[in-house]
Amino acid sequence: MKTISSGFCRFIQYFSALIVVAFLGGCNLDTRMSTFVTKGPIAEEQLNLFMLTVWVTGIIFVIVGGVFVYAVIKFRERPNDDRPMPSQGHGNPLVEIGLIGASILLLAIIAVPTLRAIWFTQETPDDPESRLGAWYQGDDLAEEEAENPLIIKVIGYQWWWAFEYPQLGITTANEMIIPAGKVVHLELRSIDVIHSFWLPRIAGKVDLIPGRTNSMWIQAGDNFAKWKEKQGLEGEGPELRQDYAKYLEEEIHDYYYGQCAEYCGESHARMLFRTTAVDDQAFAEWVADEKAGHGTPDGKSWDEWYTAYEENPEELTGDLNEGLKLFMGRAKCATCHTVNGNPRALGVAGPNLTNIGSRQSIAAGWLNHRAEDGSIDVEKQYDNLYKWIHEPEVVKPGNLMWKANGGGIGELIDEHGEPALLTDEEVSKLSLYLQSLK
Repeated sequence: MKTISSGFCRFIQYFSALIVVAFLGGCNLDTRMSTFVTKGPIAEEQLNLFMLTVWVTGIIFVIVGGVFVYAVIKFRERPNDDRPMPSQGHGNPLVEIGLIGASILLLAIIAVPTLRAIWFTQETPDDPESRLGAWYQGDDLAEEEAENPLIIKVIGYQWWWAFEYPQLGITTANEMIIPAGKVVHLELRSIDVIHSFWLPRIAGKVDLIPGRTNSMWIQAGDNFAKWKEKQGLEGEGPELRQDYAKYLEEEIHDYYYGQCAEYCGESHARMLFRTTAVDDQAFAEWVADEKAGHGTPDGKSWDEWYTAYEENPEELTGDLNEGLKLFMGRAKCATCHTVNGNPRALGVAGPNLTNIGSRQSIAAGWLNHRAEDGSIDVEKQYDNLYKWIHEPEVVKPGNLMWKANGGGIGELIDEHGEPALLTDEEVSKLSLYLQSLK
C-alpha cells in the first residue's frame, strides 16, 4: 500500500510539473491585446502601478508562505513525538501591533502611487504641442478650437462603435484614427446598455453608461518633451525633431486592437474596434477624404444620377450602379447608414459607411481583412462583405441589421407582402459597391 501511495504521489508531482511547463510555454506577453507592451503614457503608468502591486504582494506571499512552510516542517508531529506544544503568538501585543503596522505600511506603498495614477489619468493634460492649432494641417478648423486638444466622441451601440470628431465635422465607425504623440480627449457615452472602452496598449478601461457622459484621455506614444526626458536629451533643433519623428514612425505608428470590456448582450464578444496612430499629415489627409465622401460610380453628378434612378434606372448599368441602386432602394441600406457625398444616404441608426472600402475590418472588427503587411486583402474583404450582408444574424446574433422592426434585411418583402430576401447576385453587387467606397 505504501509503494502504491508513493508511486501515485510521484505521478501527481510529474504530471503537475508537466502542466506547469506547458502552461508557461504558452505564455506570450507581446500579443495584440497585451497590457505589458505599452505604447502610451497612460498604459505605461498603469503597468508600473500593476508591477508595483505584483512586487509588494509577491514579497508578502514569499514571507507568509516561507513562515508557513518553516512552521509546518519544524513543528510537524513525528512518530513518538513527546515535545511540548510550541508557544503561541496569539494575544502577543508586540506581534499583533507589528503585523498591523506592517499592513498599513504596505497599503500606503500601494495606495499613494494608486492615487497618483488616478489623478494622472483623470485630467486631460494641457500639452501645448497637442493643441489643434499647433499641429493640425487641415484648413477647416474653427478659430476657437485652435487652443483645444483633439476631441473624439465615442458612442457605444449594441454591438458597434461610432467615433465622432465634432471639431472637424466627421464621423466614422469601428476604426478610429488618431495622431501619434498627441493628447486626445475622449467623451464616452452609450445609446443602449453599459459598454466599456478598452484600448489596452494605449489606455485602460472606462465605462460608457446610458444617460451619462464619461471622459478619458489617450495618447499614442510620448510627446516631444517626455521623449527627450527618457532619452536624456536637452535642447531643441531640427535633428532632435527628426529623431522624434523617427521614434513615432518606427514604434508608435501602428494598428491597435480594442474591444468592449463590459458584458453588453449576446454579441458582446464581437464588439471590437481598431485604432490607427498616424502622423499629422496623414491625419489631415484622412479627415479631408472623410469630408469629401464619394461620388457616383460613373462620374455623374448626384442630381443626374438620381434623375436617372427615378425616371430611367436601366440607364444605370454595371455592378457598381446596380449595387448603389440596391443600397438606395430594395435593400434599404440608406435608411440606417450615411455615406458622405451622397445627399440621400443620411441614416444614423447604423455605422457611417464613408470609406468603408478603406477599412481593414467590418462588423465592428469581427471580420478582418488586414494582410500581414498592413494592406487590405481585397478578396478577403469581398468575402467578408458578402458574408456580413448575406447572414448578419449568423455573424453577429441579435444585431439590428437583420431585424429592425420591419426595416432589416432579414425582413424584406415583395409587393405581395411575401418574404423576399436579397438574392446571392444582389448581395454580390452590394458587396462590390461597398468595396468601391474608398
